[in-house]
Amino acid sequence: MTEHGKDRDARWMGALALAVVGIAAVLIVSAMPPGGIDLFGMRIEVQLPSAFSKLMGTHAEDGEQDSWSPEDVAALLAGYDSDWEEATSNGQDLPGEHPAEQIPDSAVSAAREDTGGVQDVLVMAPAVPNGDTTSVIGPAPSGPHRKEGFLPSPKRPIAVAPDAQALPSALMMSIPTEARPAFGRLFSGLDEHGQVEVLHYGDSQIEGDRISGVMRNAWQRRWGGHGPGLQAAVPLVQSFAVEQSHEGAWERHTRYGRRDTTDRDERYGLLACYASISDSASGFNCLTIAPENRNHVQFGRWNGLRLWHDSVGMTCPLLLDGHPVDTLTAGAPPSAITLFPSPMDTVHRTFAPSELCFSGIPPRIFAIEPIGEGVQWHGIPMRGSSGTLFRRLERPLFTRQLRTVAPHLVILQFGGNMVPYCKDRADADRYAGWFSSQIRLFHQVLPEAAILVIGPSDMSEKRGLEWTTYPFLTDIRDALKKAAMEEGAAFWDLFDVMGGAGSMPAWVASAPPLAGPDHVHFTPHGAKQVGTLLDRSFLAAYGEWKQHWAKPAPDTLHQQAARPLPATSQARPQLQLHGPG
Repeated sequence: MTEHGKDRDARWMGALALAVVGIAAVLIVSAMPPGGIDLFGMRIEVQLPSAFSKLMGTHAEDGEQDSWSPEDVAALLAGYDSDWEEATSNGQDLPGEHPAEQIPDSAVSAAREDTGGVQDVLVMAPAVPNGDTTSVIGPAPSGPHRKEGFLPSPKRPIAVAPDAQALPSALMMSIPTEARPAFGRLFSGLDEHGQVEVLHYGDSQIEGDRISGVMRNAWQRRWGGHGPGLQAAVPLVQSFAVEQSHEGAWERHTRYGRRDTTDRDERYGLLACYASISDSASGFNCLTIAPENRNHVQFGRWNGLRLWHDSVGMTCPLLLDGHPVDTLTAGAPPSAITLFPSPMDTVHRTFAPSELCFSGIPPRIFAIEPIGEGVQWHGIPMRGSSGTLFRRLERPLFTRQLRTVAPHLVILQFGGNMVPYCKDRADADRYAGWFSSQIRLFHQVLPEAAILVIGPSDMSEKRGLEWTTYPFLTDIRDALKKAAMEEGAAFWDLFDVMGGAGSMPAWVASAPPLAGPDHVHFTPHGAKQVGTLLDRSFLAAYGEWKQHWAKPAPDTLHQQAARPLPATSQARPQLQLHGPG
């Protein structure tokens, strides 16, 4: 062979070697398990761009999709809407307990015009002897101020699908057989009296009243009610439900996220947080809470405040909008006291207290609760929490406060903060074990309450130029669902509802954006979509109960009713000083 021929063959040898190496690399990476492999104590993880997967004719397992577009997400959500409309179009409208309460919107509008546009609920008074019904404008009376003969806020007809199984499977929450009695009690309470309490715990996905506010609005409009629910005295993030501010040297302490190292105990209470004033900050220390005018009008209607506080160290007078209303007496135990203005016309005007001042050093303040009526949906965000902190809270205090609220439904929406740190399926299983113990705690303290676990949404991390789903997210989702089913709690798969793996970047790229650029958190618009779909999932379960499930015995309907708290401190009950053991 000539020297010229040898040179030509050498050029081809290099290209051939490069091709062999490239094909081998593609085959090795394609065969690599999700999350990579451990080699000599090092984690090796390589991922091909989705274009390579398509060229190789391979696709991700466990229902993952190579790529989503905003148009795919729009089509998915439109399909949910279409399926829901079709499923309910031939369904039956189920009004509230009192058909006479179905008041036309025109009547409400006319009544508001007659009262100068005041946004009050139209309450139906008892029928007069001639059969006519008289309408009275004013707040739905609450607690000890409830007037004889008043009915709850008007209820709207409820569209129930004739066959809930015709709905997309993603919209159906999984409710194990042993959890059906608790959900039956929840639905019975909504139908019979509407005085239902919901504790919605979650991570930063519900911060600012996202998702929880959508649910509160939907349920209050459907089953009646007003009020924004429990609020942290000094919130980490301003809620969309109310406006809050404070005056004085208030300090916020949380059990979740970055814990204050000066805390020496676990007395964080119902919201796993509290606000306090240092002993040197005497004088007036005030907390302000007022309606958020840009939000739903019923969120800004309340009849007084309930103050959740710890043991009182020194006597501290309370003023509500400048008027003395009560006194925290030194030595008083933890309690939840109800504060009403004086004077107050409970029939013809709505009172929304705004400024609560402490003349002196207050005890720890666990929560401020604007006292509403009907459905009370309490959104409790815990930024950075994996949902495994409840068993760490001081048990007697946490138990007493839970039983004082007496929720009919507890929602635990967690998992997202564990996703970035999960390295293998064993981590996911260990997390599920910790979470199972939290569910058991709520069952122990609240044996009559329904419990719903909401799994994590799709979450993406950036690898190279692409945003991809975290490798063990589905393992955490599966482990949480297994834990919920084994512990007698329901489960709602938010990951599946979004479209599964790879859907988050398309939610971010949608117009308007449905998720933020961190590829983790929903925008308010996206949270509204999620809340709407969660509400439909509840309605599907409600329809199943209404048509097929066995209803609970009448004597079980009121077992979860919250104990009323009197208006004055003279007869103020103390929270019981015993725990579950």
